[in-house]
Amino acid sequence: MWNPLHLEDILERYEPFDIRVIGTLVLWIACIFGCIWLTLNYLPEDWVSQSSNKSQLMQFFMLNPAMLLGLLLLFWFGFEWGFIPVFLSLFIIGFYSHLEYYWAILFAVSFVFGLGIFALVYQCLNIRYDLRSVASFAVFVFTSFVAATASSLGSFIWSLAHDLSAADTATLWNGWWTGSFLQSLVIVGPLLFILSPAIERKKRQWFAIESTNDVSTRWVYSAVIITTLIIAVFIYSGDYLAKNRLAEEIAGMKSASQDAVLTSMESFEIITWVSIWIILCVGLGAVFLIGSWNKELQRKVEERTQDLKKAEKEVKSSLDEKVVLLKEIHHRVKNNLAVVTALLDLQYMRAENEEVKHILSDAKTRVKSMAFVHETLYQTENFSKIDLELYLGRVCRSIETALKPERKDISMELKAKGVQLEMNKAIPLGLVLNEVLVNAFKHAFKGKKNGNIEINLHQENKTLRMMVSDDGIGLNGNIDPIESKSLGMTLINTLSKQLNAQVSFESEAGKTQFSLMMNLN
Repeated sequence: MWNPLHLEDILERYEPFDIRVIGTLVLWIACIFGCIWLTLNYLPEDWVSQSSNKSQLMQFFMLNPAMLLGLLLLFWFGFEWGFIPVFLSLFIIGFYSHLEYYWAILFAVSFVFGLGIFALVYQCLNIRYDLRSVASFAVFVFTSFVAATASSLGSFIWSLAHDLSAADTATLWNGWWTGSFLQSLVIVGPLLFILSPAIERKKRQWFAIESTNDVSTRWVYSAVIITTLIIAVFIYSGDYLAKNRLAEEIAGMKSASQDAVLTSMESFEIITWVSIWIILCVGLGAVFLIGSWNKELQRKVEERTQDLKKAEKEVKSSLDEKVVLLKEIHHRVKNNLAVVTALLDLQYMRAENEEVKHILSDAKTRVKSMAFVHETLYQTENFSKIDLELYLGRVCRSIETALKPERKDISMELKAKGVQLEMNKAIPLGLVLNEVLVNAFKHAFKGKKNGNIEINLHQENKTLRMMVSDDGIGLNGNIDPIESKSLGMTLINTLSKQLNAQVSFESEAGKTQFSLMMNLN
């Protein structure tokens, strides 16, 4: 494939005094001056004289050193490497042949126009340039023909500027495009076939060659517009020169010579038809290139879609495996905590001291509270947050089953619908609720046959409030529970700090309320 080695990339990527940079630039400058010297020495003084014939002109353009070197530099290194030697050499020829500097510039641009068509085609088409396949050979032949006819537009600028007859103009034009076309087929093509593999290896050995960027529709449209503008400039220039020539003939003669008029009209007719041919080629080429680009884009989109589907399938499979693994972990943690609970039960049954039994019972409720988190996560699909209604409901039922006194009717109501919390915050919150409920069941309903406990969780914006209230006997007015040194209150204070929460107790006759306010940020 055509991978140009851009001059700008070399200067940006490597140090200025890198031997590769210096060597490349020295060789390139030597090529430029050598090309100019060969062109001036090879150019016959009468190469466009009226005595020149088609075979002589064809030979000149076929062996034109500037265009030959420019094409090889374009294919092997890039457009800018071939553009400068070609433009300078042909501009000097034009100026040396007594063209005004602006017509000399346009004359040189006609050769560069041919190079530009090669660059445009090989930039847009993903095809080899070394002619090692039938497709690459066919593209090269067709592109060479279009580029030869495109560069031959310069013959009309030369003809009208030097007052050549229609016959001489036709001879110049035919010799120009056929010579340029044969140069591509007979000289450039074989050299590309023979030398390109070795040169590409050397390029990759010396420089880091990046793949050619994908062509966008904007790039194609810009190239078509520029090409059209160049052709329009040649048409306008031909028209301008033809009109000036007619004006000079008319001003210098009493009656305009029919031959002079016909010569100018025929010359302009040739440039018109050639320009139409180039425009048609460019238009059809643009349609083809845009169609190719769309097909290539569609192919890449389909490939990318397939890759994304495959990646999605792999990610889903990996995620399913991790979900199963995470569920298994929670299940095993729950089972391990169940074993701990069973051990505490065994110790409880063997203990004879009532105080030890109370300690073991409280420890068992705390372990169960932690186990319920893992049980809840094992049964849910969302491992990032825990449904507090489900989790705290299990905590409440477990405490009610374990601590509810006989012959007492104590009911509990939990309101936490739609409230969810991360695991690292749900466990401390569950332990806090465990301590508050254990305290309520043990102390709030002494001397009462029934009672009610209400747990209310409410989330508003980034704040979570939990309130636990009972209609028991209330707290002793002389005791501040927050300042208590009991294990339960110590746990509540410690866990509240871990949650970055504020706690408070309020008690009056027949009602005690515990409040916890937590910031969720």
